[in-house]
Amino acid sequence: MKKLIVTFTIVLAFTSCYNVTKSVHVTPNNLIPKEDLIAVLTDIQIVEAGLSISENRKFEKELKPKYYKAVLDSNKLTLLQLKESINYYQTFPKVMEEIYDGVLANLSKIQNEVLIEKEEFDRINDSLTKSSSIDDPYDE
Repeated sequence: MKKLIVTFTIVLAFTSCYNVTKSVHVTPNNLIPKEDLIAVLTDIQIVEAGLSISENRKFEKELKPKYYKAVLDSNKLTLLQLKESINYYQTFPKVMEEIYDGVLANLSKIQNEVLIEKEEFDRINDSLTKSSSIDDPYDE
């Protein structure tokens, strides 16, 4: 009988500890969908890049909150909503990796578009420069 009580106590102790160590993921009420979060984080990275090339650090510190607010406002989000969503997704490393991969893909796409536009601008600028450097025979 004593062995039965000891065994029952051990089993009870292990099963009660199991529930304590089990992690619970509470989904925020206003969770930002993954695709929307990718778009917001892409915008934030663009803001960060723009601010990082600023030569005036005081100016950068003044503008940073305004730029973040503009990004949040344009996406109809609050800072709390963004923080809660990021905290929630960080509990799922694979999902967070997918989000960051999406941000990187968006930034690469934007970079390629900018490079194409720059090449087009340079081509037009070169042709305008060449045409203005040609002497006009009627200009005398």
